[in-house]
Amino acid sequence: MRSLKNLNRKKSIEQSKLVYSESWLNKFDTIILYLFFSWGFLMPFLVYFNPHRDYSKTGIEFYLLFIFSLFCAFTIYRKATEKQLTKIISKYNTEENKLLINQYCEKKGFEKHRNSGNIIIYNNLNPLAINSMFQTSRIFILDKNDIYLTMIKENQKLNIPILFSQISLKRDIKNLCQQ
Repeated sequence: MRSLKNLNRKKSIEQSKLVYSESWLNKFDTIILYLFFSWGFLMPFLVYFNPHRDYSKTGIEFYLLFIFSLFCAFTIYRKATEKQLTKIISKYNTEENKLLINQYCEKKGFEKHRNSGNIIIYNNLNPLAINSMFQTSRIFILDKNDIYLTMIKENQKLNIPILFSQISLKRDIKNLCQQ
């Protein structure tokens, strides 16, 4: 799990994003990820609009490069919004929300990492991770009837953001708290 030292609950809620002390290695990792995927986004355009290219030999691979470019752009967007908290307004109070979240996460087989105060963190192993140290964390911050949530991931080299599974988590928690 990524180190969430000095996670400030009040500032996180005010700014609607996770506020914690980040290590220099995580900041460097973010810069490298931005550079790598920016290069991946721009490269198909440079290849396609090359003035020395033979246009008679244009095949499907040039169009697949643009799909790769869209994937790189989406990854950059997800990395930039990775720490953003999604607010779900529940009809239950904090204690009932805590109970519902704990039941949901235990049913899904997630491992409880932290359940103190109004911060709940559940982890599960990344599907492609070799080492069990690299996990995906689901972070819930509770405030009155509101639930703030996000997901972050820890990997071996680049901390590529959660691309798609965060959508299903938001939908499940929203349905759970609206029943």
